[in-house]
Amino acid sequence: MIKKCRRYDDRMMAPSKEERIPDRMMDLSKEERIELVLLSGREGWSYRKIAEEFNLRHPYRQPIFFTAVGKLIKKFKETSSVLDKPRSGRPKTSDETKRAAMAKVSASPKKSLRRTSTVLGVPKQPIHKMLVEKKLHR
Repeated sequence: MIKKCRRYDDRMMAPSKEERIPDRMMDLSKEERIELVLLSGREGWSYRKIAEEFNLRHPYRQPIFFTAVGKLIKKFKETSSVLDKPRSGRPKTSDETKRAAMAKVSASPKKSLRRTSTVLGVPKQPIHKMLVEKKLHR
C-alpha cells in the first residue's frame, strides 16, 4: 500500500521517495496510449470514465488515474503525438566506452582520472562513477 502522508511527531510530513505515488503515464505502452486517445473520442466521456473503462479492459495491469488520461489527451492535442518528447541532458555512457575505460584503468591503474578521460574523450564524472561502483576508486 502506498501512503500519501506519514505522521512525524504531530506534524504531517511529505511522503518519502519510496512512498510517493508514481506517475502512471510513464509505464503506458504506445498502443495503450493510442487506445486512451481513441476512447477520448467518444462523446460525453469524462477523463474518469475513460480511466475506468481502460482499467476494466486491462485488469492485470496497474490501474491508471484520470489525471494521467488528462495529461495524455492534452499532450496529444498540443503535439498530435502520444510519444514522449526527447529529454535533455548528457547521453548515457555507452557500454563500449565503459569497457574501454575499464581496460585503460586495468592496464595502468596509477594514471589519473583526468588523463584517462582525456585519452578516451569522455568526461571525468562517468568514469569516476563507474570506478566507484566497481570499488576501484573512492
